[in-house]
Amino acid sequence: MPSSLGPCSRRQLLAGASGLTVALAGCTGTEESTSSSRRDHTTRQYESATEYEPLFVRFENDDRFVYRNEDEATAAENGKDAVGSRLPLFVCSENDAAELWIDPALADGKTREFRDFLEATDFGSQSIVVLQWPIEDCYERHVMGVRALDDDFKTSFCRSLKAPTTPCEADRELMEAIILRIDRAYAERPSSSGGSESASCRGPIITGTSNPNGAENASADAALNATVKMEGDE
Repeated sequence: MPSSLGPCSRRQLLAGASGLTVALAGCTGTEESTSSSRRDHTTRQYESATEYEPLFVRFENDDRFVYRNEDEATAAENGKDAVGSRLPLFVCSENDAAELWIDPALADGKTREFRDFLEATDFGSQSIVVLQWPIEDCYERHVMGVRALDDDFKTSFCRSLKAPTTPCEADRELMEAIILRIDRAYAERPSSSGGSESASCRGPIITGTSNPNGAENASADAALNATVKMEGDE
């Protein structure tokens, strides 16, 4: 239940709390704490990676809000959510991008930014991949690495607490879409895909888009090689 004290920051809460759970219990904000802007993101560099650019968009609740097309969205609304709709969405052409269904309840500014991101994609050399996973309001997600092969796609993520001064609401779970523009032109969805996510971000990190020519980071490379299949992945 939201606190009656109004907005607060984790720094204020942590000052007198004995533990993280207690500290976050009363932290609530009157406005959405994470926008859909292309915020700074944490990545790890390693060889044999795929270059990518991410966009993070959060919905108002924990429902999926992006579907391949309107028919798929209607089927999900009627309780006939096919397994395919829970897999990563591969947007491989301008036609795919035009058919992509985004919930009308998503804020106009976020929808426009999402569409602009799609329109800025060169489908002759790039593809878009949309993943949707829930996340707690007081956390933010970071991309550790992406590897796109001919018939296999893997991702690695980690989560960290938001900045101490950022308002958030404890125990509130939102759906987040991670839209990845990858430097590989897929003609269709690869037959195999998987993803892993760590509950913490550790080790050497940098801020910026991944660079496959950067120095190898063994832990990040291992995370991709030992990818855990996420919900719905084949």
